[in-house]
Amino acid sequence: MYNFNELNYFITIAQAGSFVKAAKSLQISPSALSHSMRNLESRLDLRLFNRTTRSMSLTEAGEQLFKQVAPLFKSINDEVNALANFLETPSGTIRINSTSLAVEMILYPKLRDFLTQYPQIKVEIQADNSWVDIVEQGFDMGCRIGDDLAKDMVAVKISEPLKMALVASPDYLKNTTKPKHINDLDHHKLIGLRISSHHGAELSWEFSDNGNTLVYHPSSQLIFNNHLRKQAALDGLGITWVGRLEVEEELAEGTLVELLEDFAMTYEPFYIYYPSRKGHSNVFKLILEALKY
Repeated sequence: MYNFNELNYFITIAQAGSFVKAAKSLQISPSALSHSMRNLESRLDLRLFNRTTRSMSLTEAGEQLFKQVAPLFKSINDEVNALANFLETPSGTIRINSTSLAVEMILYPKLRDFLTQYPQIKVEIQADNSWVDIVEQGFDMGCRIGDDLAKDMVAVKISEPLKMALVASPDYLKNTTKPKHINDLDHHKLIGLRISSHHGAELSWEFSDNGNTLVYHPSSQLIFNNHLRKQAALDGLGITWVGRLEVEEELAEGTLVELLEDFAMTYEPFYIYYPSRKGHSNVFKLILEALKY
């Protein structure tokens, strides 16, 4: 019989993408973790990781093992966590993967008071603007715009429709001419977003014109993969395109100004989604209820 601790360590490394991060999560030393993985690879007579001094990736055999055993370990953890149903005080851990905007504007405000009410419930939230397989990555829930998901997922609405806003600071605008048309953005300093921190094109901006979607491809001077776009706009570095929910306070205060309002795009609401299997714990159900719109 294999050492199940080693398999658990293997899954944690694969999910973290780093021996150092996995060791910190498991609260063991990186050297002990490496030794454990060498033992596992020796018993299997297979190399599971491609390792260099700067990077780590799964081999083909490692990928296959991870896809096979990760869902099984998650199922075991779910069953153990479900035992909390027998306790008078709900306890357990729920892991959520979400876009950074939803984390800051929707999830955290809704869970803030909930966690005060249930001190023994733990919530781990990973802000990730790319699309991930929540089952493969070991998350209990995901949060994205829209309910167009895989057939084996359940979607629950947690927000109103997401309206976008094109914004800039008064300091930036006093030294330039406000754009009147979308193509006028070509003559402005722009602050953009790249979904992935490693690769991929800069995110396009979308606008609505009499029911038609207009796609603008910015060539930004400054590009982030997180929420700092708002701060950069407040600092007068240019124009950016964000969820209006994120800047409502600044617009009301006048520290940001909305531009091209007539072309503002509105998307579907944010949804929590999760596998449709039965047997969710009371903790899962309590958090889902707290997040519902």
